Amino acid sequence: MSPTAIDPQPVPPVDLTAERAELGEAFFEISREVLGSNGYVLGPHVTKFEEDFAAYQRAKHGVGVGSGTDALILALKAFDIGPGDKVLTSPFTFFASAGTIAWVGATPQLCDVEADTGLMDLRKARAAMTPETKCLLPVHIYGQLADVRGFRALADEHGIPLLEDAAQAHGAERDGLRAGELGDAAAFSFYPTKNLGAAGEGGAILCNSDDLNGRLLRLRDHGSSAKYVHTEVGTNSRLQSLQGALLSLKLKKLDEWNGRRRATAAKYDAAFAACDAVTPLAVRPNSTHAYHQYVIRIHGDVSRDLVLEGLHKAKISAALHYPRPVHVQEAAATWGYKLGDFPVAEQLCDEVLCLPVHPFLCEEQIQRVIQEVIQQAQGPREV
Repeated sequence: MSPTAIDPQPVPPVDLTAERAELGEAFFEISREVLGSNGYVLGPHVTKFEEDFAAYQRAKHGVGVGSGTDALILALKAFDIGPGDKVLTSPFTFFASAGTIAWVGATPQLCDVEADTGLMDLRKARAAMTPETKCLLPVHIYGQLADVRGFRALADEHGIPLLEDAAQAHGAERDGLRAGELGDAAAFSFYPTKNLGAAGEGGAILCNSDDLNGRLLRLRDHGSSAKYVHTEVGTNSRLQSLQGALLSLKLKKLDEWNGRRRATAAKYDAAFAACDAVTPLAVRPNSTHAYHQYVIRIHGDVSRDLVLEGLHKAKISAALHYPRPVHVQEAAATWGYKLGDFPVAEQLCDEVLCLPVHPFLCEEQIQRVIQEVIQQAQGPREV
C-alpha cells in the first residue's frame, strides 16, 4: 500500500449499530418501558410478540422460549421423541439441528443434501426412512425453505411429525408457504445476528395445534399448568420481556430488511455470473429467499481457504458456514457415520463461503465485496 492510499474500512458480517440507529429512539423507549415495569420474564410484551410473530409466519400459535436450541429441544419433547427413536435431519447445518436430537436421548439420522442449494434432499430422505424414524427435521438452511410440501407428504405417509428448523428462515417463502404453516412445529432462533434478532438469546416455536401449544407452554415453565401445579417435568425456558418487546419492534421492519438483503443478493448474482470459479447457491423456483447468508461455492482449482484469507486481508468479513459436516464432529462419533457417507455435504463444506449480506450495506461496500471476491477467485491457486 502506498503512503497516500486510504486504508479501506471493514465490511462487517452484521451491523447492529446501524440497525439500532435505524430503529431510532423507539429502541430505547421500549427498553426503558420494560425495565421500568419490573416485569422481566414473559408478560404482555412476550404475549404480543408471540401473537404477532405467529401471524406473520401464518401459524396459529407462538411460544417464546430461551433460545433456538431450546425451541428444537422442547418441540422434540412435545412430540415424545426419546431413547430408541431416530430423527432424520441434515448433515449440512449448524450442529444444534442434530445435537438437540441426541440431547433428548434419540439418535440423529442423516441424509445428504442437494448440491446446488444445500437443502435436505427429499429423495434421499425418503430412501433413508426406517421404522425407527419418528420425526422429520428438515433445515431451512441460509434462509431458503426446504421442500415443505414434499416433507409434509413424507411425514404423513409414515404418520410422524414434521419439525421445521427455521432458525435462519424468518419471512422466507416457498410455493406460497412460510415456515410454520405446514409443519407440526417450526423452531426459530432470535440470536442477535439473525434476520430477526433479539438483544441476547431468544427463540420461538410455532404450531397450529391447540393441544401442542398447551403442552409447549407447560414444558417451557417446569411442566406447570398453574402456579405450583406441575403435570409433567419441564424446564425453564421463558422468553424475557425485553426480548419480546424489542422483537416486536423489529418485526415491523423485517420485510423491508429482508428486501434489502435480496437486493444485495441480486447484485452479487449478476456480478458473479461471469466468474467461472464462483457459483452462488441456487434459489428454487417459487421461493422468496430471506438471505440470512449469501453463499457462494469456490471450486475448480481455486482454493476456497485462500480466497477467504484474501478477503480477510481486505477487511471483508467473509465466513465459513459450515467448515465441517455434522457427521464428522467428535460429538457425533457414536451415531454410526464416517467421512464419505454424505459426499455432497462434505463437498459443500469444502467449497462454501458466506459473504456480507446484511440490510445496512452501502453500495460502495457491496462493490468492494464483488471486486475482491472476483480478484481473489481469479488469483489464488493451490500449490
